[in-house]
Formats: sequence, structure tokens, C-alpha cells
Amino acid sequence: MTRRDLIIAGAIALVVIASRIPFATHELWAWDSVLYARALEHGFHVDFELGDMRPQPPGYILYLAFAALFRPFAADSNGALVLVSIVASGLGAGAVFALARRFDGIGVAVLAALGYAFNPLVWTYGEVAYPYAPLGFLSVALATLFWVAREGRGRGRWALASFAFGLLSGFRQDLGLLLGALWLWMIWARPWRQRLAGAALVGAGIVIWLIPTAILSEGLGTYLEALSWQSESVRATYSVQAQGAAALSYNVRFTLYALAWGLLGFGLLLVALVLAPVLAWLRGGRPAMRLRRKHTFFLFWLVPGLFFYVYVHIGEWGYVLSVLPALYVLIAVLGYRLVQQLRGRAVPGWRVVAAGLVIVPALVFLGTPQRFSRAALADHDRAIVDRVAYVREHFDRDQTIVLAREDFLQVRYYLPEYRAWLYDPEPYSNPAMMQKRATKATAIVIFTDGLVPRQGLDVRYVEVSPGVQLAYVRIVPGAVLQFFGDRYTVREPQGSTR
Repeated sequence: MTRRDLIIAGAIALVVIASRIPFATHELWAWDSVLYARALEHGFHVDFELGDMRPQPPGYILYLAFAALFRPFAADSNGALVLVSIVASGLGAGAVFALARRFDGIGVAVLAALGYAFNPLVWTYGEVAYPYAPLGFLSVALATLFWVAREGRGRGRWALASFAFGLLSGFRQDLGLLLGALWLWMIWARPWRQRLAGAALVGAGIVIWLIPTAILSEGLGTYLEALSWQSESVRATYSVQAQGAAALSYNVRFTLYALAWGLLGFGLLLVALVLAPVLAWLRGGRPAMRLRRKHTFFLFWLVPGLFFYVYVHIGEWGYVLSVLPALYVLIAVLGYRLVQQLRGRAVPGWRVVAAGLVIVPALVFLGTPQRFSRAALADHDRAIVDRVAYVREHFDRDQTIVLAREDFLQVRYYLPEYRAWLYDPEPYSNPAMMQKRATKATAIVIFTDGLVPRQGLDVRYVEVSPGVQLAYVRIVPGAVLQFFGDRYTVREPQGSTR
């Protein structure tokens, strides 16, 4: 890369970081966000027991160590974690430009970087306490190292890339699964001695983060046990192997939905750019296509992640940030030839279309109430603050049970003095009934939106602030809360509990 390219990449990163700051969230975003905050506040400790997770397996120790560096500049743990996302978001956009520039011209590289940065899904994860913006940055950064090493530019690049791969997996251990094939593609081009040395360097990088992870988690055996438990739990609950067609259908739809949001107009452009040469080849009756090095590079980058999300698990929209940078760089690579063909021709509006591909998604984030928007971020913060304040003001902590589902850990975090019950229909999806006795309680507050009773109950709804609702049920002490799949009801004190 030239000095000019480095300046452009840095400028893109700074612009993206500046765009994130005004919309940063102030409350912990999700279940896992609370576990990361716990680790920052009470010390790192991986466990398979929910009460001791700080955070969940596999731990992400370097991600949390990096977040700890931001603690002096943030008001709280959430602020530190959000700052990591903001910085990673900017670095990710700069890295997309840098990699795209290695293939083609400045114009398409800038378009790819800005398209990635100002996509609503990507923008959202750059504003919350979640490690998916770092996932996007690390994915494109490591892919760049692998490409440069495979190209053979500079002695020892393969060694640097291998060591970085092992070390940076301490930010997210799933990088090993998602980019392992790409590392093999890179190292396999080297002599066998360098292959062995590369594997050893990957191992050396892993040891650097694995040792403190194990020590802080009561030893390597305990850590590996927790990791095994987590892996088996995910496999048994979500994988196609365990759940069959139902899991396949869900995972495919979830992945496609996330990719559609992550690309928007660029998705249509990508389809057109991929189909155009294929159709031309079919019409021309040419010899069989040959995969070039850059084609295999993108295949090894994209296929493992997409296969994992479809076959094993995709539990969060942000997972696709591991492959979105690859898709945006691929658009730049395929689009460069189109730009060359259009140059010098009277094709009115093509530059306007290119600008619209960036501007329209940005306006979706800035000006609509969609799932991935600044309005959704603000609503999430406001809902937590207003509900927590209302519960504290109107319900006695010793006589109230707070029922929550996906925001159960937020309730535990922000209302630690209240009893919180987890509403989890997953283990009870069969006709069997689960019941719990509400001893010494006169009210059950339903904190999570969407939880509905099985049959007629005197559920009272209050609007704690404009657009923010809270439900509660008055009960007699000793009443039994019964769960039937994804619904609940309350019975008078009678019968047994379990």
C-alpha cells in the first residue's frame, strides 16, 4: 500500500468512529453484554454455571482486556465495551478499504468501505456492548495478512500471519473455526518445514491467551470442561445434526435475513456482478472456468462461516460480520471491471447510483424505526431505564418477582435487590408443565415484551413512558406460576411444585 492509501484508510476509520459517537448506547445491550460487564467488574472467570459466568465460555479474554483499557475513559462497563465496538467499527471499515485497494482502484475500494461502514446492521453493532464489530475487523485484518503472505510479498509474512492468527483468536475463539480454512490455504503454499513452523506459531499465539484464561477459570481442566459443556449445549440445541430439518430451516432463514440486512442494495449488485460473467460464459461456450487465486481466497474466507451458521448455529444477527467484509471486498473486486467499462461512456447517473448505495442505507439507520436503526438503539436504552425506574418506585423488593426472558440478566444487573425468574420455554417445549411457587410475593412483574398468559388473568398494563409498557399480576403469597411451553398462568396455592 502507498502512503496515500494509508492516509485514506485512516481517514475512513476516523470518519466512521466519529459517526458512531453520537448514537452510542448507554445500557447493556443483551444477555452476553451483562456477562462481559460482570467480568470487567468482578474479574474474569469462565464457568458453565450461569451465576459464575464472567463471561460465558470460551471467554474472549483479550476482548475483555482491551475493554479494560477503555475503563478510564468511560462512565461504566457498558461505556468501555461500547468504545471497543466504536473503535473496531472504524478499524474494520479502514481494513475493508485497505484489502479492496490491494486488488483494484481507489474508487471501488472507498465504495466498499463506506458501504460496509454505513450499513444499518453493521452500524448497529458498532454502537452496542457486543463483540461483533471486533469480529468484523479481525476477520478482514487476518484475511489481509493471509492474502499478503500467500502472495509472498516480504519474507516471513507467513510467520507473522500464523502467530497473529493464534494470538487474535483470544479476542474471539470462533475465529479459529471461521478462518481456519483460510489459514490452511495460506500456509499450504509454503514448504513443509514452514507449514510445521506456522502451526507451531499458531499454537504459540494461542498459549499466550490460553494460560491466563485457564488460571483465572480454576485451571485448564475446569476451563476445558466448561468449553465442552458450551459446545455440546449449542450442538444439541441448535445444530442440524441434532434437530434436523427444523434447525436447517431456521438457520437458513436467519442467515439470509441477516445477510440481506447487512448488504441491502449491495446484495443486488453482488448478485448481478456474479451472474454477469457466468451468463457470458454460458452464452459463449467457452472452456471450463478456472478458479484464480483471488477466487479461492474468497471461497475459503466465506464458505466455512456460512456453513457453520447454516449447519451448526447462528444465534445473533451480528455473526454475519465475519463474512460481510469479504462480501464487500468481493463487490469491489468484481465491480472494478464494470467501472473500467463505464469509464469514458455516457452512462448518466451511475455515480449517483454508487453514492445512493451508501447514502440510502445510512438514512435507513438514521431516519427510520427499523430493527437496525438509531431509533431502535434509543428505544432499547429508554425501555430499560424507564422500566427499572418504575419497578423500583412502585413495587416492594421483598414482595415482588420480576419475570424476564432474553433480558433476564439485565434485570439481574439493574435490579439486583429483586427476585428475578427466568422465563425459558426451551426446556419445556413439550406438553409437560413446569411450575414454581411464588413464596412471600404479592406481585409478579412481567419485564419482557411479548410474554403472554395462557388464559385469562388479571394482567395489568401500564405505560411507564411513551411507547414503553410494563405488565404485572397481583397474586396471593404462595401462588404457583405455571409454564406451558411459551405461555404462563398463575394458580392459587395448591398442589406440588418442582
